Amino acid sequence: MEIVKVYSPIEDTEIRNNLEGSPIWKGLRYHADELEVAKQKHTVLYEYSIKFNGLQPMQVTNVKKMENNK
Repeated sequence: MEIVKVYSPIEDTEIRNNLEGSPIWKGLRYHADELEVAKQKHTVLYEYSIKFNGLQPMQVTNVKKMENNK
């Protein structure tokens, strides 16, 4: 298993209860290598630390709000 950080302007307060059905998968989301682009587009991002088994998200280990003063 691998922990991956996923960034999104979408705040999902229920992601721990419905990981696979989270709106971050249907909406805007960024990988760590796209973080600078995401910061240019959004003033607030949420950093979701998610444990993956291959391509399958298994567990949210942390959520952090990141504010960006463009």
